[in-house]
Amino acid sequence: MISEIINAIQNNLLVCFPTETVYALACSALDSGAIKKIYQVKKRSQNKPLSISVSDIYSLTKIAELEEKYFSLINHFSPGPITYILPLKNNNILPNEFFKGSIGVRIPNHPIAISILNELKTPIVATSINISGEKSVCKASDIPQSIKQHLSAVIEDDKLVSGMESTVIDLTGDKIKVLREGAVLLQVICFQAEVDRRNEKSNRP
Repeated sequence: MISEIINAIQNNLLVCFPTETVYALACSALDSGAIKKIYQVKKRSQNKPLSISVSDIYSLTKIAELEEKYFSLINHFSPGPITYILPLKNNNILPNEFFKGSIGVRIPNHPIAISILNELKTPIVATSINISGEKSVCKASDIPQSIKQHLSAVIEDDKLVSGMESTVIDLTGDKIKVLREGAVLLQVICFQAEVDRRNEKSNRP
């Protein structure tokens, strides 16, 4: 089934698979046509940027600028249910029609999502599979029919889907800003950031 998902993404088609947060509606992050289709089926405004998923921090740094002071934080929480808003690299490979200035990036921690990303070796757009403004989906049986009819491949497996969306944190400024609290609490992120800051201080010559 994973091979069907990979094949569909490589052919710029829409797919759905489970993550540790909610079910994802996904496509190649390199194809404008597929990304446009996601906006259409979700009835989502193109003013609202879509997040991407990558397999590891190395892949993340090929697309986004990562300040050294945030590296330990992302390393600690990845893979996991946090989406990081980071400045886009100028020479990134993503279509600039949809990705400008900054980007939301996540490294998911679900065996199916990890297998897909590891095999693809390219970033994917991955967003909750719901009509914009409606509840996210944590059971395959709740995937809206109006979206399901546009999918070329679906993996249904509710076991590890928590139903809690990812926490979204903005790392484009001097301080960490939480834009949406989700599966990881703000206090936990702030505590880890403080630990990293102290470690960095003590490691200075």
